[in-house]
Amino acid sequence: MQVFLLFLLFIITYGLHVDQTKFHEYCIIGAGPSGLQLGYFLQQSERDYIIYEKSSQAGSFFVDYPRHRRLISINKRLTGERNRKFNYRHDWNSLLSDDDQLRFTHRSKQLFPSADLMIDYLNDFSRHYNLRIQFNTTIQNLHPLPEQTSTCQSRECSYSSVTRFHMNDQNDNRYTCGIVVVATGLSVPNIPPIVGIELADGYENLSLNVEEFENKSVLILGRGNSAFEVAQHIYDVTNFIHMVSRSRVRNAYATHYVGDLRAINNQLLDTYQLKSLDALAEIDLLEHELSKRSSDGRFQLSRKQSHANPSIQERQEATVYDRVIRCLGFQFDNSIWHENVSMEKNRGRTKKYPKIRSDYQSFDYDHLYLAGTLTHSLDFRRSSGGFIHGFRYTTRALHRIFQFRYHQQKWPSIVLSWHNLLNYLIKRMNEADGIYQMFGQLVDVILIDRVDRQCRYLEEFPLRLLPRLGEITGYTSNSLLVLNMQYGMNYSGAGRDVFAFDRVSASVHTADRSNFLHPVLYYYQSPLNETDFDQIKSGFLPITSSARVHHIIENILTLWMQPDEHILPLRIFLENILNFDLRQQTSESYARRKLLQRQLNIPTDFYASI
Repeated sequence: MQVFLLFLLFIITYGLHVDQTKFHEYCIIGAGPSGLQLGYFLQQSERDYIIYEKSSQAGSFFVDYPRHRRLISINKRLTGERNRKFNYRHDWNSLLSDDDQLRFTHRSKQLFPSADLMIDYLNDFSRHYNLRIQFNTTIQNLHPLPEQTSTCQSRECSYSSVTRFHMNDQNDNRYTCGIVVVATGLSVPNIPPIVGIELADGYENLSLNVEEFENKSVLILGRGNSAFEVAQHIYDVTNFIHMVSRSRVRNAYATHYVGDLRAINNQLLDTYQLKSLDALAEIDLLEHELSKRSSDGRFQLSRKQSHANPSIQERQEATVYDRVIRCLGFQFDNSIWHENVSMEKNRGRTKKYPKIRSDYQSFDYDHLYLAGTLTHSLDFRRSSGGFIHGFRYTTRALHRIFQFRYHQQKWPSIVLSWHNLLNYLIKRMNEADGIYQMFGQLVDVILIDRVDRQCRYLEEFPLRLLPRLGEITGYTSNSLLVLNMQYGMNYSGAGRDVFAFDRVSASVHTADRSNFLHPVLYYYQSPLNETDFDQIKSGFLPITSSARVHHIIENILTLWMQPDEHILPLRIFLENILNFDLRQQTSESYARRKLLQRQLNIPTDFYASI
């Protein structure tokens, strides 16, 4: 007891004079999927990092969302293949790691499992790797320091050891960091400035009790997956459901964008089109106001007086409702910033995201990065960067950027002789998961060395950073080959008939007309410049004067191994750009023999001889 009292006296006497500021090279804000994924990579590379999480557990977003507890990310356990990379193509929930036992696919046999399993999975993942997470820590007042000072005196200190940012938590504990990564996701409900919007129930606290909607007429503001998720949950018991939004419904099967309406949620489209009272309408909510009638307490959505040009659709808006539900998505939580920090936002469709550069760095502040869903502005409606199966790869790319920028470790690569390039390209096309899920955003880059007749192969490089290839990776080359996965230029989109009879290209001579996801190789005789990407549609590469392009015909199983349809045209393309006869290589006959023997199943050691 006496020892304890002396210790307590020491703390009381001297504790207030101890500097409580804590420094880490990397500070990650948010222990969601992307924060854990980045923490895993930083831990594997033995960096000094910390993850600050405001709640008492990882993945806290999934405690409440989705409200009706059904994930719409695919949990495809069975593919008929043993290749782990290929299987990652169809596993949308697992984080990347070196332990296959940690795959989410082991947790449920359901294709769309419960969100509760995601909470368990993320916390088990963090415990398994003993990730450095400081829970119950709400970061506030994050801001850059005016002067850069080093926290260590050794010449061997890395560039990340420079103190650049200051922040504190809810208890006024102070922290300083070299690099800050914001991985908080979108967590604040989007509540537009509509008159009467406070009368609507918010998706974030909506009751799950179906009986509350028995014999009710319901208006849902919004037409995304959360809105249809609510509609699907209650439409068995309602009189009718009307859904309103400014834009028309975009079905994911038509746009190839996973954030659009998924088939698992779209049953109300049937009752609308089959004339069973449910309805969808396109209106601008900002031109309307929500009111509550004093006579019966029911609700009405009507056009403002200043926009009172009548139409058939507006006359339909005279319908009254028993319940109004707001399902208008989420925005970024700005409460982490200091009041003097000004973060520019995107405009238009991506205005809910902070503006960032192509290297995932803040548009306004150097060494401040974003990860996970917050990077989705770079590929919004173009790829999968807003979802686990996409941002687990952009997070790995971000870590590789860190490795060279702050620690002088070049982008991972292998050197291949020209004899082995064909086989390795076949291998990547048929198993690569990162460029498959982040199609049109991450690409494989092959640097051509004509002197030694070899090439350096870099995987999963951000397409838009190709003009800065040397700065990002540490490698340069006068000529390069790029492997991109892409859909047809004008194939997908709301309103397009993606089930048309001529949707499939069936001849190698028309492979460039392939509509479905397929590999495309771009060869450049000289390095790309920023101006080359002007006016280029997102997800595609520029066609410069020195470029040569080769499309590999689409395949229903996304396996490109047919000797005559896929391999032979690729070999001829490579021979033409390399001016080198690849028919002499013995490895091609080996690959051809193996492909014929096991046309669909790709063993893990298929190319072990390369």
